Amino acid sequence: MKDLHPELQKILPRIHSMKEIGINKGLAKFGDSITNTSYSLAKSLVIGRLDARKVNRTILSHALKEAGMKPFAKVRSDAHALADTTEAFIGYIYCSEGWSIEQISLILMEKLSLYDLNDFKTESQGATQAFLHLLLKIKDHLLPKFA
Repeated sequence: MKDLHPELQKILPRIHSMKEIGINKGLAKFGDSITNTSYSLAKSLVIGRLDARKVNRTILSHALKEAGMKPFAKVRSDAHALADTTEAFIGYIYCSEGWSIEQISLILMEKLSLYDLNDFKTESQGATQAFLHLLLKIKDHLLPKFA
């Protein structure tokens, strides 16, 4: 099977800053799919059965704020725009840096496994912490690149 990472890099727009990632609509749209697929995979593996869930924008926006990455979003962003910024970073790390859905899911699982995912409220708390954990890893990986 062909590695698509180099092909994805060819179609990515030129990015010069973390802010450019955070406000890129194409990356946000693409990242939405990567985000939901990674979360569904991680949750399925933690609970031991197949499950699919679209990640709530509140979860993603809270994780972005807690990770100190709100400055990379559009000015005066609402929860929807902050969630888009989270998805843009996930899309970027997948396309540009070659992080796989499996790698992203494993990072999410590190925190998800600590929570009861059969309870909606507890799952939301766990998902927020899992995406916070992922965003901090993304931030640590990308900051040196754009310093």
